[in-house]
Amino acid sequence: MLLSGCTATLPMDDGIDDNTVEEGPVSIAYLKTLCGYRSTPVYKDISIVGTVMANDIYGEFYKTIVLYDGSAGIEIYIDKLRLCDDFPLYSRVAVFCNGLSLGRVGGKIVLGASPTDEYSVDRISGNDMNRYLHLISDTDHVNAPEIPTLKICELSVEHISMPVRIRELQFAEADGYTRWCNTVDGEFVDTDRIATDPDGNTIPVRFSGCCKYVNGVIPSGKVSIVGITDYTESGGGYALRLANHEIYAY
Repeated sequence: MLLSGCTATLPMDDGIDDNTVEEGPVSIAYLKTLCGYRSTPVYKDISIVGTVMANDIYGEFYKTIVLYDGSAGIEIYIDKLRLCDDFPLYSRVAVFCNGLSLGRVGGKIVLGASPTDEYSVDRISGNDMNRYLHLISDTDHVNAPEIPTLKICELSVEHISMPVRIRELQFAEADGYTRWCNTVDGEFVDTDRIATDPDGNTIPVRFSGCCKYVNGVIPSGKVSIVGITDYTESGGGYALRLANHEIYAY
């Protein structure tokens, strides 16, 4: 069974109804339901609080942090390098959403600044970052939301941008020589490596050409992976983006 042949339909509506939108703290799952268009501005005083489950500490998520609150996950685009210094892994962060925009990017809903060009959202500027995002507490593994352990066939729309753990995966290209990322003109590039589970289901695992372990050799044998679930409309299926270099051999 090739999971990348499956399709997912994201919820759509006609936009935000001013009479029904809550104010104050809301769940990330609720926030994402407000994205009714390709780009939807948030103009109510709502906020979310989540745990940072991925950032740029290993070069995997460029100018991006991923928040998860147990209900859903969301990527937040910020125009700043070394976000891991501002929002460490497993820190808790509050985001005040009024003035930001929700956008649809490659089959997922993201949060960023109001768009000024062809993109569905822009990145929040470094100067504006502290206006919208506030660090509540530093790294806290104990109180971090539990990462669900799933099988490939169990992935669904609700898991997009959420951390998941998938066990007993094997990489088809593990030959003792092939590295995580391919090269083009001598430069490492973003690369998908296909992983297979014991039931024959497959899923692409995406590796950034900028990740710090880019030169590592793909391990043979079974591995457990923690990644952020992705979905691409062009590819027509789910994928994993390795988070925090969490890949463990059996």
